Amino acid sequence: MRLFSLGERLSLCASMVRPGALLADVGTDHAYLPVWMARNGLIRRAVASDVRAGPLERAKKNIERYGVGNLVAVRLSDGLDAVQPSEAEDIVVAGMGGLMIAEIISRAPWLKEGGRHLILQPMTRAEDLRRSLSDQGFAILRERAVREEHHLYTAMLCAYSPGRRGKGLLFPYLGGLNASVPEDRSYLLREGKRLRAKADGLRLQGDTAGAARLFSVLRELEALVLTKETEG
Repeated sequence: MRLFSLGERLSLCASMVRPGALLADVGTDHAYLPVWMARNGLIRRAVASDVRAGPLERAKKNIERYGVGNLVAVRLSDGLDAVQPSEAEDIVVAGMGGLMIAEIISRAPWLKEGGRHLILQPMTRAEDLRRSLSDQGFAILRERAVREEHHLYTAMLCAYSPGRRGKGLLFPYLGGLNASVPEDRSYLLREGKRLRAKADGLRLQGDTAGAARLFSVLRELEALVLTKETEG
């Protein structure tokens, strides 16, 4: 049976999973990511978890259809609550809001042990997720943006490393994006507009310190993007 293709968003997440890893896909829905990786021989085993029974039934059907039942197990789980540390080396949490992803991470202290990698793809509130990661001691090792169906998405590879939380004002606001990459640049410009609107709002509310902090971030961001435009 011909295997389906992953979209740009999930392909980016897949590219950050280490070859041969034990994978946990949180909020798996149809289990597209673990099924695709298992069929391509990219992981040893996977746990496909979801908090809802309906998506798990869809996941089971895809796992059976593509013959990877010996490699991919399904699990009814709120976040990682029902996933054992011994089952997951690389953990993908994709397609959720940033605050929900941050909460899932905070409830699993074992993510700080044993060289585990987190591959996170927030749909909203990415800024809040980055801030939470920094507060919990996680570093963004790599981040890239992709465009799928006229939407921009970002995925970040993270690991517990308090000494590498990030440098400069841009972190934890915009992570490790590279302004020389077209999709990253588009994402940076979009997030810059959002930060400017937030800074203007804080200024109108009388929060001059908060507004000044965000405007400092914006100046660093604009300098980064301008430098790459000049180099190009």
